[in-house]
Amino acid sequence: MKNTEEDSKKFWEEVGNKKGGKVGFYTFANFLGESGGKPVSLGGLIYTVDGIIYFEDFEKDNWFAKIISRRQKYEKTEFSLRKEDIEEVKIISKSSALNCISGLIEDTETKPYAKILAILYQSVIQIRLKSTGSFFFDIMRDKDFIKALK
Repeated sequence: MKNTEEDSKKFWEEVGNKKGGKVGFYTFANFLGESGGKPVSLGGLIYTVDGIIYFEDFEKDNWFAKIISRRQKYEKTEFSLRKEDIEEVKIISKSSALNCISGLIEDTETKPYAKILAILYQSVIQIRLKSTGSFFFDIMRDKDFIKALK
């Protein structure tokens, strides 16, 4: 168990060094897409380094897809968002996020997630930027993520 903790610590130190700072918060996340785009489902890591939010996916080990479609190569997805470019961060329903991604509603029309709906609907994080749309994530530690951005 100690090796796992040391490996994890070393991994995050290396990530911080590559990004030019110290990793402040990290967790697993599923990137669902951007407003007005197409829905995606990319599992990966979301983390912060000195006021910048990073997301990077990792290759799924799907043996069935490899048998069926050998031509499809994995392309890494990695992007960042600066905290100063964020207008709003809120928890919304996944269905609302998918409607926004598909262009059925504007990203300013999403409503905050009501806790009473937790039994019926899955929640996701919406990061609405000041200038260009929103990004949607299903984040494992969503409330901790929001606190880390403050």
